[in-house]
Amino acid sequence: MSGNIDPVLKHSRREAIIIGVAWLISTTYCCAYCYWAGYIREGRPLGVQDVRPIFGMPSWVFWGIMVPWLFCSLFTFWFAGFYMADDDLGADHTGELESDIREGGLQ
Repeated sequence: MSGNIDPVLKHSRREAIIIGVAWLISTTYCCAYCYWAGYIREGRPLGVQDVRPIFGMPSWVFWGIMVPWLFCSLFTFWFAGFYMADDDLGADHTGELESDIREGGLQ
């Protein structure tokens, strides 16, 4: 049965899994790093010395949000531009559909 899977479905499943894993990794990293470096926890008080600005923002924002978003943007560019399969979806029926719409008119 697995030999009869439509290639479009096969590629879309693979791409969805890759995107889901990338999302899970980036979300886990962002949340964990921001919690670890940016929040006051028991036994770890934060003070002015902990801010250490990078480009005018606290270092935990830069490393916990900006850098992962940059990597996610680069990943998206690579994934959509070079990895995703461009599958043949069959014949284009646009002309037939437009003709059917014109013949049916507005009712």
